[in-house]
Amino acid sequence: MTEEERRNREMFSRTGALYAQFLDHHDEKRADQLAAIMKKAADEEVYIAFTGHYSAGKSSLLNTLLGEDILPTSPIPTSANLVVIRHGADKVVLHTTDGAYAEIEGSYDKEQVQQFCKDGEQIETVEVYAGFEESEPHAAYIDTPGIDSTDEAHFLSAASILHQADALFYVVHYNHVHSEENMMFLSSVKDRIPNLFLIVNQIDRHDETETKFEEYQKQVEEMLEGLGIPKESLFFTSVTEPDHPLNDIEKLKKHLQHLKRQAKTNLWPLTEKKVEHLVKEHTDMLVKDAKSGSGERFEKQETLVRSVEAELENAVQQAETSEKDIRKDVQNILQNANLTPFEMRELASAYIESQQPSFKTGLFFSKAKTAAEKERRQAEFFADIKKRTEGEADWHIVDTFTKAAKRYEAESDELIKKIQAYRTTLSDDITAQALKQGAAFSAEYVLTYSKDLADMIRREAKRQTAELIEELTAFVQAKNGPLIESLKKRLEKESAIRDELAQSAEEERNAEEKAARVSALWKEESAYDTESSDWYTRKKRLAKAPVQKEKPIETVMHEVNKPEKIAVKELSIKEQVDRFYELAGILDSSSLLGKQAEAFRSRIDRLENRQFTLALFGGFSSGKSSFANALVGEYVLPSSPTPTTATINKITKPQDGKPHKSAEIVFKTEEELDAEMLQLTELKDADIKGRSLNERWNYAIKKGKVPDDLTPVIQTMLQAFNTYEEQIRQRLTLTVPIEDLKPYAAEEKTACCVKEVTVYYDSPLTQKGITIVDTPGASSINKRHTELAFQYIKDADAFFYMTYYQHSFSKGDRSFLKKLGLVKESFGMDKMFFVINAADLAKTESELETVKDYVRSELSKEGINRPKLYHVSSKEELAGKNKAFYNGFADVRTGLAHFIEEDVMRASCAQLQTEADKLCDMVEQLHESLHQSAEEKEKKKQRLESSYEKAIADVSKRRTSEVIIRKVMKDTEEQLYHIKHRLSFYANDMLKTAFHPGLQNGDWKRNISAALKEALKEFRFEYIQELKTLDIRMTGFIERHMTGEWMENCRKKLMEDGNFSIYVSAENEFAVQLKEVAPVIDVSAFTHHVKDVKSPKQFFEQNGKAAFVEGLRLSLQKVTESWLEQEKESLSARYTEQVRRLQEKMAVQSLSQIREQRDTYLQGLSENTSYGEIERLYEAGKAWKKKDEILKI
Repeated sequence: MTEEERRNREMFSRTGALYAQFLDHHDEKRADQLAAIMKKAADEEVYIAFTGHYSAGKSSLLNTLLGEDILPTSPIPTSANLVVIRHGADKVVLHTTDGAYAEIEGSYDKEQVQQFCKDGEQIETVEVYAGFEESEPHAAYIDTPGIDSTDEAHFLSAASILHQADALFYVVHYNHVHSEENMMFLSSVKDRIPNLFLIVNQIDRHDETETKFEEYQKQVEEMLEGLGIPKESLFFTSVTEPDHPLNDIEKLKKHLQHLKRQAKTNLWPLTEKKVEHLVKEHTDMLVKDAKSGSGERFEKQETLVRSVEAELENAVQQAETSEKDIRKDVQNILQNANLTPFEMRELASAYIESQQPSFKTGLFFSKAKTAAEKERRQAEFFADIKKRTEGEADWHIVDTFTKAAKRYEAESDELIKKIQAYRTTLSDDITAQALKQGAAFSAEYVLTYSKDLADMIRREAKRQTAELIEELTAFVQAKNGPLIESLKKRLEKESAIRDELAQSAEEERNAEEKAARVSALWKEESAYDTESSDWYTRKKRLAKAPVQKEKPIETVMHEVNKPEKIAVKELSIKEQVDRFYELAGILDSSSLLGKQAEAFRSRIDRLENRQFTLALFGGFSSGKSSFANALVGEYVLPSSPTPTTATINKITKPQDGKPHKSAEIVFKTEEELDAEMLQLTELKDADIKGRSLNERWNYAIKKGKVPDDLTPVIQTMLQAFNTYEEQIRQRLTLTVPIEDLKPYAAEEKTACCVKEVTVYYDSPLTQKGITIVDTPGASSINKRHTELAFQYIKDADAFFYMTYYQHSFSKGDRSFLKKLGLVKESFGMDKMFFVINAADLAKTESELETVKDYVRSELSKEGINRPKLYHVSSKEELAGKNKAFYNGFADVRTGLAHFIEEDVMRASCAQLQTEADKLCDMVEQLHESLHQSAEEKEKKKQRLESSYEKAIADVSKRRTSEVIIRKVMKDTEEQLYHIKHRLSFYANDMLKTAFHPGLQNGDWKRNISAALKEALKEFRFEYIQELKTLDIRMTGFIERHMTGEWMENCRKKLMEDGNFSIYVSAENEFAVQLKEVAPVIDVSAFTHHVKDVKSPKQFFEQNGKAAFVEGLRLSLQKVTESWLEQEKESLSARYTEQVRRLQEKMAVQSLSQIREQRDTYLQGLSENTSYGEIERLYEAGKAWKKKDEILKI
């Protein structure tokens, strides 16, 4: 036996002993990993794995390397399991998820294999053997699902190979290199895998006019070096353009050959390192179990048992005392209610006086007058009694019952409705019942009477509340019965756990000894029975049902249609506007209609000069800037494959002093920069000292208050501030030609201190009054970018959401889209457009339709149904290639024009037409008055004045109406309820993803603590987005009810007489910032959840994760309830003020219009009316109206 053979045999012996120990310690996961590593070593096989984001092109790249299309490829997620490709005789081996396997010997159908690769539910691993190019014996290529898959099983599948890989190639799309997920993944695996490489695929997407390749390459290399990965590990590839000058595919092939030889030479040293890593993970697990201390957990369990005992005792007492407590509370309210204050006693005195036999009123002692006075006094007195009973008792009773219902968790809808509706019902003869027959009227009797009356009211209230008390008590008892039983069972369960912990304490005290034994086993010789040297062989059962070699029948049905064309007749908006101006000119000549004509002309001016805001949203590198450039027809905004838009960029038409192709830069203020740094670092103002921005943040960095990973970001912001300090301090704007724009709009080292960039550019689009707003990416690394988007969701006239052809939606995109789904119905019309960019990547029209179907399906999941979906290639459009099937820019332009000119402008024209018709009707009525007699005119004046008074009274009443306020409050309450539940669901899903198996790599406790901190930040951010979404929804809710219900009810009332008409609208009345939301979340309040976690094994393999996630979710639910309770009052005040402000404004406008119309009618009915003027006005108006009949709106 050679020395090498002896050493290898010894290693199998030692690892066999380790395997037995791992199983003995119930660490099946690492036992399986160890077996897989040693089987690979025994077979002398080299594993080269390919992973990355879905649709980055992993499978296509592997197909190219193998020289055969064996793996499924698609621009939408396809790979669902591990695929291992080996050199050998044709064969396919399928490893199923239930532990069985099946083989297909001999030749196989490639399409059938591709179907197997997509079946992640039944098949865990697919092994494919053949004589592929670039394949050789003892080397295996492995393809994984996307590591950013939202399917946890797919993620685990991708992660499971990492412990075995000798080399890992991480494949990313050219446009998505700098995503946060990429950096996190590379950072997490760089110390575990001996050969780690980055492949930037689809380098053919590079456009030298956007950025120089050397600059792009430098940015990627700097990112790698920042992660501790050498720049030599970087490759640029293109599958679609093999001859592309930047394609490193041949270089990659040579490196793979070298890597396979190197890895095989170093196979055993690499294997030793992998085993050492597993040993360290296992011993760390054991030691951490010991450090967690069974004694400490026993004490916690003992505390929990006592807590459950107390809860059980409380539930028993609660069921017994709830009725007594509520009755006592009601009794206290009634006892303390001041039902007979001085004012009420004055009314009582007047009433008692009126009930005396001698009471009379009127000069001639009229019986009728006396009876009327008695009735008046009784009614006034009884009304006051009801009012005081409600204010002094009923409201407090309702509040008490509401709190009791909440306290006892008896908040059924029916019960709460009864509680809220409760009012003490008093009969109107209660005032007479309290009178004592024969009592003489005096001050002393008034006091006695008042006391008697108050006691009667209290008795009546006590009687009427008894039913509610009985119902609430019954609810509590019905609820507490099962609760008591549940607590008894829980007490039994928790007591058993406590006893079990006590019994296992001795075993856990030996954990250090176990860890030492495992470490020693790895170092000892002859530690295991060499007769069992094949211990590592995985024995699987053969699947009972043989795998069919025939290709499974799969029917995919979808129609391949040409882009839908919108049938739009030739628009005549300008013609309509001109016609309205013509009518305004006719009316201008009349002194009678001067004010109405002026208002009409003003509205026409606003329509003609209307400005439109078109906002662009989407993840970073989805091509928003390129799309904006394609819309205006030239490279105006800087675009790059790396994230560029770090600020708000606008394109608008030139103005005086702001010429074509100039750009205006607005900097953030010093206060805004300081606030942004505080937000990024999560520091408080009190944490840092100093007067100036430099003093404060240099102090913070020096004292170590700024996290290491954020220090470069803060230093970059300080450098930018120092460069532009004069402009920032003096709040000066900077004007530059667009050729010099890139640093301010796209380079973070400068753009970080820029608030807004406005480019003045003359194009057909901007000449229509359209301003394009290019926003930062919704899923950018810096979450402050996303906050800017919500204001534009609310304010923009229309917006496009951009998604990339080969990478539709990230996690950040989905969260943002869900908010769009929630606010969609808040808009008066559907102003959302969705665009698939880079559609030139589509190989066929059929593939393009598949991607569009996928995007529609994903949007539907987020609540966006029947979206206006387009596909474009901004790159090809700018190059003048706009005829291909994949470039639907013509449809985008048509759809946008239809929306603006047909939906928006025609709606405005329709409103103007209604106003024009009314003005013509007024002229006709004035003309009709010319031929009426004086008597007819007088009668008409009287009818007009009567109608006027009623109209003024009705609008004045609506001016202070509470109807819409109550509806707004009710809807706000409902929305807050839904937010609470949505956040609970969000927390559940987010936490499951946040605490993934990858956290086991490295320091477990540190990783899980960091994951907790990041999860809390994400949850806080989601809450902020929910509140901003609520603000947009409630704005729309108020607008709809004011323009609809309030305005329409006004109009209907006015139509009863037909003399007056009004038009006011609540639309565009909310030029306010969305509500600022800054909830505080204390990480320390959640750390006990992490402390309770024993080990990765307990967490991932013993259902620890489920309990951990549920505990965190419940804690976050309590935080959410606290936040919402704090916000509820300010939201109610905010929305109430908005309604009142709108009611006031709309009422003032309505009253003004009614008065103007009344004055015009009265002037037309006066004797001083100019007959000639009205005749000329009538004839001109009639001629205009006749011509207007051909105008169809």
